[in-house]
Amino acid sequence: MASYLRMLYVKNNQSPTPGSPLQETSPIATVKTLENQSQVQNHSAKDIQAENRDDVLRHSSSDKRQKINFLPASSGKQREDLDSKKVLKIDSLLRKSTLEHKIATFGDIVYQTCLDTFGAKQHQTKCPPQRSRRQLEMDTLRKQKRKLKKQIRAASSEETNGLLVIWRQLKTRHSALSRAESARKKRSQKRKNQERFIRDPFQFARQFIQQSKSRTLTVDREELETHLKKTYSDLTREIPLEETTGLVWPAAPGIKFDSKPPSLQEVIAVVNKARAKFAPGPNGVPYLLYKRCTNVLKKLHKILRSAWKNIKISKEWMPAEGLYIPKEQDSKGINQFRPISLLNEEGEKFFSIMASRLNT
Repeated sequence: MASYLRMLYVKNNQSPTPGSPLQETSPIATVKTLENQSQVQNHSAKDIQAENRDDVLRHSSSDKRQKINFLPASSGKQREDLDSKKVLKIDSLLRKSTLEHKIATFGDIVYQTCLDTFGAKQHQTKCPPQRSRRQLEMDTLRKQKRKLKKQIRAASSEETNGLLVIWRQLKTRHSALSRAESARKKRSQKRKNQERFIRDPFQFARQFIQQSKSRTLTVDREELETHLKKTYSDLTREIPLEETTGLVWPAAPGIKFDSKPPSLQEVIAVVNKARAKFAPGPNGVPYLLYKRCTNVLKKLHKILRSAWKNIKISKEWMPAEGLYIPKEQDSKGINQFRPISLLNEEGEKFFSIMASRLNT
């Protein structure tokens, strides 16, 4: 296993010599490693154009991609049409591409196809609920009671008794409507709680156990960058460590590492294990798409197998999008948040399979 990881590191960290084509041109147009290393294929100018025609799909790492407005799980026919459409587009754009180009642009093609088909998810502003006749009548009675209170204060002793009788009648009516409205709200809340419990019992129970957490990080950019530099940098990293006595040398592994390319069943197991709510990585492709589109998942499996055989780690799998999650209630400072990193789903599947094999 150690030799396999060393091969991954050496092969993906070779620096180009000065004046070489790899240094002078763009990464997409100059990759020369083919999907099958044993075959040599000459690419014409037409092939190079085919490789670069989807460069419009590329986004810089600073762009925040919009969330896709996916179809609900009940729309089976439309989902199958989308699955076939994405596979055809992937085949047309990546048919003559190199392995590096396929790995780098696969997620972008899938994202752009879904975005063109469904569009981006729009932020919906909640409209205030329409008030019922009972609620409108309660508002009217409340105004009349306030008005009568003012009249009682300014009225003479002869008029006060009559106004009090009217006020008590309004109060009785308002109290009856208030009790009916309170009972209706309790029934509605009970029905909603039952639906939430049936939909996700663990999430429903978690709200009674976990402490509520705020989600506002009030720090400026300079403070955040200083915190990141202090946390993830080491000024003494170049200084060799002293030998530590008493360390026990671990025993040699008893089982040989399975270095065969990942099977389709392993990829499906990784996808099924992940929650559909997982936030997507920088390329904007969520796990939900691979859960619903099996043909696209099979295409991804072929690319992952080729990457494993040819020992290729894509640079698209390295960047991560950082998010800060609050640790406690009223979290405001940077120390009250914990960072998480969101990687592209394609790379996560690749390394999840490798990690699962190390654990078995």
